[in-house]
Amino acid sequence: MKEAFLRRRDLICGLLGEVKGMKVRIPQGAFYVMPDITYYLGKSDGTMTIRDSDELALYLLDKAQVALVGGKAFGAPGCIRISYAASDVNIEEAVKRMKTALEKLN
Repeated sequence: MKEAFLRRRDLICGLLGEVKGMKVRIPQGAFYVMPDITYYLGKSDGTMTIRDSDELALYLLDKAQVALVGGKAFGAPGCIRISYAASDVNIEEAVKRMKTALEKLN
């Protein structure tokens, strides 16, 4: 099981690293990654302006149908918290949807 989670960690970190503006540090434990999303703060899709990580989490839930959590509750207000306790296929699909939604922000 440890190998599966290491593979998933590496998969999600690699995919998130390809998303414009995301800064990813490889986590050393648990099964969460907390990328820095400050690049997206102040950006808008024309109807919603992202002011903090909680709003970005809500935006991604609405536009990408991906559930994650703003980092403020974990002492990291410029980050989002994403679980990678999911299949490789689900991780790939979630990041693909997130990337598409985030590309609409400017």
